[in-house]
Amino acid sequence: MKNKKGISFILMLMLVLILAACGNENEKSESSEGSEEMKTFTLPDGQEFDIPKNPERIVATDYVGYFLALGMTPVGAPDQFVLDNPYFTEEQIADIDDIGTPPSVEKVTSLDPDLIVVTDQEQYDLLSKIAPTVLLPFGTYDSLDKEVTAMGEMVGKEEEAKEWIEQFDKKAAAAREELDGVIGEDETVGIYEVQTKDFYVFGDNFGRGGQVIYDALELKAPEKIQKDVIEGDNWKKISLEVLPEYQADHMFYTEYAAEDNQDVLKETKESALWQNLDAVKNGHLYEMKFENMYYYDPIAVEGQLDLIVNTLKENNK
Repeated sequence: MKNKKGISFILMLMLVLILAACGNENEKSESSEGSEEMKTFTLPDGQEFDIPKNPERIVATDYVGYFLALGMTPVGAPDQFVLDNPYFTEEQIADIDDIGTPPSVEKVTSLDPDLIVVTDQEQYDLLSKIAPTVLLPFGTYDSLDKEVTAMGEMVGKEEEAKEWIEQFDKKAAAAREELDGVIGEDETVGIYEVQTKDFYVFGDNFGRGGQVIYDALELKAPEKIQKDVIEGDNWKKISLEVLPEYQADHMFYTEYAAEDNQDVLKETKESALWQNLDAVKNGHLYEMKFENMYYYDPIAVEGQLDLIVNTLKENNK
């Protein structure tokens, strides 16, 4: 009998110890889950996303330059069209893994992100099961300042966002002083792109240097561009025949896929319509490399500010 009682006591003691251990593990698990504080990030249209308060491992299908400007290096992003931004240094992107275009679910999963930022619904549907994901379409915010501020709020870098905006505002003010007397107060500036036989006109928030030309440098757009483009969708497709209606005193233009369209571009530039543009006749048509003007992130915009100021100064002595 004594033996049986002893065995029962030992079994009871073991059961108590096992239950206590399970209780401790549950407490640890709950404590660990609670350590990753969550918050709600809200877009201007009211759409809400639950995300970590201070994410550390970010995968971004775009917007890489915003995170770099805030002092954060994403763990993953597409190499094509994103990491080949000419304003990024090799050092800045050395530790960013290529997630592919379109993004690879397996690759993104392997990077163990705590936040994913995408630009369209298809990417969101593909990746949002991996980690908390924000769907941030292009053009969500109508100025660079608002975009930088929003990114700072998203990743817990509000102070860094404020500091970047302040330093860029100072740089822009100095650039405006450099152009004092170079560009007349009543002179206009336009942004254009040639794609095969089509022309596109761009506004102040669609890349191509618009944030620099119209916002940072406060240069003036022709009335038709102001009304039809800047106050519209920020881009407009036009034909060569109506290009004179959208011409400016100073015209920045890029060529998309120029290597595939040399014959068309040559024909366009030799046309009477093109040759009779005031900017062409006055030497104020500035052919820019597509890759130097395409991007719109803070790092690219800083680089474009220097590029555009130097272009205007060199061609208006």
